[in-house]
Amino acid sequence: VQKALEEHSSANIDEYIQTDCFNEKVAEAIRGHISLEWKSWFFFRKLSADCGRSNVALHGFGALFKRAATECFADGMWLESYLVQRGGRSKPSDIPAPKVEWPDNPVDPVQPVYEALQVEKGLLEDLLRLCKTADEASDYALEDVIETRFLKKETKHVKDFGDLLQQCVRISKQPGHGLYHLDKELRKTDGVTPWAQANNPDNTDRLLEEATSDLKQTALFPQ
Repeated sequence: VQKALEEHSSANIDEYIQTDCFNEKVAEAIRGHISLEWKSWFFFRKLSADCGRSNVALHGFGALFKRAATECFADGMWLESYLVQRGGRSKPSDIPAPKVEWPDNPVDPVQPVYEALQVEKGLLEDLLRLCKTADEASDYALEDVIETRFLKKETKHVKDFGDLLQQCVRISKQPGHGLYHLDKELRKTDGVTPWAQANNPDNTDRLLEEATSDLKQTALFPQ
């Protein structure tokens, strides 16, 4: 017993729970994405605050960016917990202040929404990089986590922001009530883009299921 106590007292217990495929390159890749999630959180928080200014007063857009910021922060927290669970170590880095600024003369959404799209796309591309790193290390547990929890929703977010940018470009070509009505739609849904459901591939399966549900009723096919 004394020998075992001496052996394990001086051991690095983190190494006991690390699998062979969880190497320092994998851990660093996870930390890199955690840092990116928190940078993105700061970016979206800034945009949300800008939309609340009296000179801008686009509270629907503000709710959209607040929702995006909350998700980024939650994803970073989740990944940090997962990193520790695998035997890794959290090493936070400084978060630079975002340089984005919502213009208020005129109040135009095109550039801020474009930059938001680039942030979401950057998150998606970094997830793909992380997934590749996991595959190279044969870390199938991490690969499964990234694919099931993150990739699907981030792909959808990129499409949603791309559609939002197109809407903003349209209304900015002819300034008027367009921006007010788009912001009103976002206020009504508490920051969820009105076309979010249309961009969800799972809804295609549900639509097909509904369309074919009555095929089970043999009364539809008389003898």
